[in-house]
Amino acid sequence: MMVTGTSRGVGRGLAEHYANRGMTVVGCSRGEATFEHPNYHHAQVDVTDEKAVREWVRGAKKAHGALDAVIANVGMVRSALLMPVTAPALVREFVDSIVMATYNVCYEVAKVMIPQRRGRIVTLASTMTALHEPGTVAYSGAKSAVISMTKVMARELVSFGITCNVLSPSLVVTDASSRLGDEWKARMLDLQTIKRTVEIDELCNVVDFFLDDRSACITGQVVHTCLVD
Repeated sequence: MMVTGTSRGVGRGLAEHYANRGMTVVGCSRGEATFEHPNYHHAQVDVTDEKAVREWVRGAKKAHGALDAVIANVGMVRSALLMPVTAPALVREFVDSIVMATYNVCYEVAKVMIPQRRGRIVTLASTMTALHEPGTVAYSGAKSAVISMTKVMARELVSFGITCNVLSPSLVVTDASSRLGDEWKARMLDLQTIKRTVEIDELCNVVDFFLDDRSACITGQVVHTCLVD
């Protein structure tokens, strides 16, 4: 399987989870690997770069054969709460780092999975897409695009035995989210139905469900954590 954004946070947690379960995990980030495991193979890839993603996916296919699953965990977290409106440059940055990065990965992976006539694609969104909080127009807009894109891909790829689903985490304590401060964290928790942070192990459980052979009938779905949408 392939996982993007494995240097820290959710991506690293997912990569370690599946490596520990005996799966061959091909991961990437812009930097060097931040953990070692005999089942984990790391590459430095900028997933906003189409050519780099193409070479990475083709290299993984050549080295490891069939590609069973991909977890497209990409993006950045930043708030614009101090601005009356979000600057266009920031919106473009989020579109590139979230929407285009996700699509670059899914596009190349789909080209490998289609001849196999099987595969699992899991994208990462956020419960912010359902909260419509001021200051998150770039982040929420980009993640909402990922949801719509994944649902369309689910319909496009269903005849090839490929499922496409979305994991939409609520607040997770990571390096990225911690930089936004305690006040922002308290505000986000207050908006949630279950008013606590979600653990990475809990997110792994949702992805386990998506990847299970018995979930072949589940596609185009969005699972929010800690939130009633």
